[in-house]
Amino acid sequence: MKNYITAIIFSFCTLSATSQIRFLGDSEDILNLNTSAGENFLVLNPHKKGMAFTREGGKDNILMADYIKGFYDFFDSTWTAPKIFTDWTDDKGLFSPIGFDKEGNEYFSEVTYSQGVYSSKISKFQTGGGAVEVDIPFLKNRSPHQSGCLSKDGEYMILSMESGHTNGVEDLYLVRRKSDGRWRSPVNLGSQINTEFQEITPFLAEDNRTLYFATNGRGGEGSFDIFFSVRLDESWRNWSEPKNIGTPVNTSGSETSFSFLNGDQWAYYVSSQNSDGYGDIKRIRIEEYIEEDTSQTVAETSSNQIVFKVVDKQSRLAIPAEVIYAGSEMILPNGLFIIDSILIANKELEIKSDGYLPQIISLDSTLMIGVNEVALESVSVGNTITLKNVLFYQGTPYMIEGSERELDLIVEMMNDNPEIKILLKGHTDNQGDPVLNVRLSEGRVKSVKKYLTDKGISAYRIKGIGYGGNAPIASNAEEETRKLNRRVEFEVLEN
Repeated sequence: MKNYITAIIFSFCTLSATSQIRFLGDSEDILNLNTSAGENFLVLNPHKKGMAFTREGGKDNILMADYIKGFYDFFDSTWTAPKIFTDWTDDKGLFSPIGFDKEGNEYFSEVTYSQGVYSSKISKFQTGGGAVEVDIPFLKNRSPHQSGCLSKDGEYMILSMESGHTNGVEDLYLVRRKSDGRWRSPVNLGSQINTEFQEITPFLAEDNRTLYFATNGRGGEGSFDIFFSVRLDESWRNWSEPKNIGTPVNTSGSETSFSFLNGDQWAYYVSSQNSDGYGDIKRIRIEEYIEEDTSQTVAETSSNQIVFKVVDKQSRLAIPAEVIYAGSEMILPNGLFIIDSILIANKELEIKSDGYLPQIISLDSTLMIGVNEVALESVSVGNTITLKNVLFYQGTPYMIEGSERELDLIVEMMNDNPEIKILLKGHTDNQGDPVLNVRLSEGRVKSVKKYLTDKGISAYRIKGIGYGGNAPIASNAEEETRKLNRRVEFEVLEN
């Protein structure tokens, strides 16, 4: 892969330094928090000095036992006795805290088991009392475990669960909040973070870039170790190589739920090493330092190199992207990459970016030496995208061979964005019988819809309408412009 495509970084400096921590001394138990029942799933409250965690309620299997939830007030690095949320003690299942929002509401997850199937949800315990379920589309978890964190600004939720596109068992998923306050569906953070084993108890630091998590898929001191990684761009799929935070935190036991607050002198985590139960809460002194980013380089381009710049079609601004070439993937944080023209031999690249329709680029002699823009179409609500390469035999609803390639990109986009619903629109020119033209356009829409549903896209996500020649985008006076009116396009209805 590296022999063919090289990333260019001209001015990528927005992520030039990252805030890290180092440990001072050894860790210590917080005796008044720990019991023989076992504590787990620890989260801190960044808006108020507080903590929440789950505690096993009995000696049954921890995954199916009753749980109670403790909340602790922070004062001079000591913790008061727990206050139990009695509202939840009668419920059966696994409860784990997610985080706290600015209003003081607490988010928590629940996994229950019924008739051989696990089901899960995220709920919000409101300050005024009572819990309400948080609407997260396509939230499905096949695992008895579910843990997570909420960013301090309340815009991001990272969940650990076994769901769609998993690398294996529990993976970490991003859930973004929309501008209207609703939540998007979970998106896998990718193979730079997730392994074929388990990634659990994530913690997103207050910079919204540094991610700590526990995993048993990367080796280490014991069963679960704490690792951290830094997000390198806005795609949330490009991360630095995860690093083990090492001793004295990680031991031959199991360490999970690592977290800390900016400006605090302590980090907290759960460890099974020498614990009273399945896990005890521990703390360790920390200090903050700045680690400079030395990864920035500038690549010189020669006279025989072709430069690609991936941009938003409407704004023409560069966007982060991903290149897929011969089965290999490469992340482009600034949307720029180059190819040596002497290596071009009728090969192809696929260009992807989160929230955009993918595009196939043919590597052939028609490409210009120098900068070539790759303009991706946004799949934001209301945007209409014309399918330029979906063609039909004249006067029929039957697609010409080769049209499938662009439709496969739509299938890929809809699989990557399971919330999206689209409206297919069929159009003809104004030649011939208007009634027959409407029927023809409807038939072509049905052909496209059938192809998408045959590829596994649910029919309820696809609507269709045939306009005939009633919605031209060009003049019908001449064939050169009239052919532009013979088209199929789709409008994004929901995302």
